[in-house]
Amino acid sequence: MSGYQIISADHARRLLATPPITVLDLRDRRSYRAGHLEGAVLLHDGLMQVLIKENELDKPILIYCYRGSASQDRAQQFADLGFRNVYSLGGGYTDWHKPSSSLPAVNTTMPGD
Repeated sequence: MSGYQIISADHARRLLATPPITVLDLRDRRSYRAGHLEGAVLLHDGLMQVLIKENELDKPILIYCYRGSASQDRAQQFADLGFRNVYSLGGGYTDWHKPSSSLPAVNTTMPGD
């Protein structure tokens, strides 16, 4: 795949059900602590460098933000670096919580807490 794909919450749920997948949260630390997708980690420049160094170009990456626009920019960066299975959650974390969605519960604990 060239570039990245914008996917729905339901598509994201299916991806999360078939690990391995890297899930990256672009929101601020406070929002992350309040709740995030299962297995998600906050993306920061140091983590991005680790992901690039690990060079797992075929491992799927799901990126999300508040409403889905910032994650598209970051998804394009990963695609430009050669990652082949990059997904941006359309509608972001906001759409993840729409009542019509039957998605897994979010994890509200932070590693190290």
